[in-house]
Parts: sequence; structure tokens; C-alpha cells
Amino acid sequence: MEFSIASMHRIFKQVGGESGKVRVSNDAKELLRKILDEIAREIAYEAIKLTYLRGQSTVTEEDVRDAASIVLVRRENSGGEL
Repeated sequence: MEFSIASMHRIFKQVGGESGKVRVSNDAKELLRKILDEIAREIAYEAIKLTYLRGQSTVTEEDVRDAASIVLVRRENSGGEL
């Protein structure tokens, strides 16, 4: 678990949560943290696979971008399950 609850709080705050009109529960922050952690791990794994397939030894920005596309499309095609 690499993302902190404080980071999740800041994300919600930046997009308008905790503005006095909307509060964000700790459970909501925890769930967002878990989802982002899971997706980040999937993207990192796919990026490493792409790096190996390309015969490279360094994960590049392109690998991460391509991996993110792969993961997000896969998740969308699987019904967006979290």
C-alpha cells in the first residue's frame, strides 16, 4: 500500500470535496486508496512485461503509457469491476 489516506484526502479536496458542502468519509478515502494501488500495480506489471517484450532493460514513459492503456481497456471490457 503505497498511497496514503492523506493523499486521498488531498485528491478529494482538489476536486471539490471537503469544501463545506461535501464531506468525504474515511471509508471512501480508503477505498480510493485501494483502487489506485491495485491499478498502479497492474500498470507497473504490464509496463515491465512490455519492456521485456521490447528487449529493453529500462521501463520508459512509453511503456507506462502503453501499459496504462492496456490495463484501462482490459478493465473497461471486463465490465469495469473494481
